[in-house]
Amino acid sequence: MNESCTIKPLPLFKGERRTYCGILQPFADHAHDHYVFGIVREGERELVLNGELLHIKKDDILVFNPGDAHGCTQVSEGPFAYDSFTVATETLDDERFCFPSNTDDLPREQLEEVFSLLDRHREEEALEEFVAFEQTLVTKPDANPPNPKHEEAAVRLYAHMLGHLAKRVCVEAFAENEGISAYALIRAYRRMFSLTPVQHQLALRVDAACELLANGAHASDAAAELGFSDQAHLTREFKKRIGCTPGSYAAMRKTSEGQE
Repeated sequence: MNESCTIKPLPLFKGERRTYCGILQPFADHAHDHYVFGIVREGERELVLNGELLHIKKDDILVFNPGDAHGCTQVSEGPFAYDSFTVATETLDDERFCFPSNTDDLPREQLEEVFSLLDRHREEEALEEFVAFEQTLVTKPDANPPNPKHEEAAVRLYAHMLGHLAKRVCVEAFAENEGISAYALIRAYRRMFSLTPVQHQLALRVDAACELLANGAHASDAAAELGFSDQAHLTREFKKRIGCTPGSYAAMRKTSEGQE
């Protein structure tokens, strides 16, 4: 495996996507002024984090806060491979995370989805998925409490989505108008509603589709009216949440009403 390091900017995260493969060199003790979130893909290393000696291996999730002093050396014969992305301090409102002691307890699939979305250049969706992941991390005792300004913005975003179901919400633009970061808005929204804004908007659209279908609308018309890309998109999202297709739902409603 040839040694390689790939770095790409992430404007919304105010950070970078970083991929390391075939690494044998040690990393000297250092610290960053940003967060780092990553997954070990290959190899084993001894990691010194803030003076504590740790052992990291394939599939381990790594989390570094700004200012965390860390360095690592190779302990396995095979080279080291590591997927990561960085996030600016101000993007995460100076949150402080504990280093994962048992990454088996973390929802790895959510972090993998963040990487997948970033690699497909779907950064706003990646930020939403990241918020869901980072809320499973253990925060340090002095973690920031809920911010009333952020919660008020989340309520306004909910009201905005209710009034504009057919238009996909742009969290970044809404957050900018509120004078807060997209991360802060998504985090406050998820804390209040247990869903990210995009997840919630899809759920609201599906509920609205139920009402339209119950009133006799065709699935294709409901899809167009509610902002789904096409009828197939509506069908996928509808079945995920209701358990049947829009056509089946409409037929069952019609049958039930005929029996009344």
